[in-house]
Amino acid sequence: MNCPHCGAPMTLFRERDYYYCEHCGSYTFPDQNNQGLRVLGENPEGIACPQCQVILNLVTYADFFRGYQCPQCQGLLFNRTTFREAIDFQRSKTKLPSEPFSSYQPAELERKTFCPVCERQMETFQYNGPGNIVIDTCHPCDLIWLDYGELQKVVNAPGRDRGVPRKPPQDEEEDQESNKPGSILEQALAELLSGWLKKD
Repeated sequence: MNCPHCGAPMTLFRERDYYYCEHCGSYTFPDQNNQGLRVLGENPEGIACPQCQVILNLVTYADFFRGYQCPQCQGLLFNRTTFREAIDFQRSKTKLPSEPFSSYQPAELERKTFCPVCERQMETFQYNGPGNIVIDTCHPCDLIWLDYGELQKVVNAPGRDRGVPRKPPQDEEEDQESNKPGSILEQALAELLSGWLKKD
């Protein structure tokens, strides 16, 4: 991405989802679209869309979950764990009514999609979670491909987990880490104190 102010190449700070221009010192903060995706430009690895063969864009979903999106067909590529966590989190915070049950076309199961990383044929099957969609998965690369609109179908599908509050994954990780003693010295002190209290 080039700087909108001076035209110089900008540096992407992926952990913060913004661009910085070292030439003029300006920042660019990409907006989030109506699907909750923040598009950050082409991925530097050169991973291409399995449908269109164009370079996928880096995206952040719901300001936390990282993935890729095709600028043409709008399909999405996620790590499978990231996809599951994103769906769980988005479904937990929704306050809108669910969408009616939808069906899929059985012919979709016959399609062939090739992994954009290892180029092997992905496994195509009906998704077992909420929403009635067909997904493509590469187990060796641990990736999942979603066609346009399928992410929203899963988020908006009926289910008892919708609207049940849940912490974002980074908060859960911080809670788990805060419950662990940080250093070897802290662990030793905790064990010593625990043993001392048991004696009394």
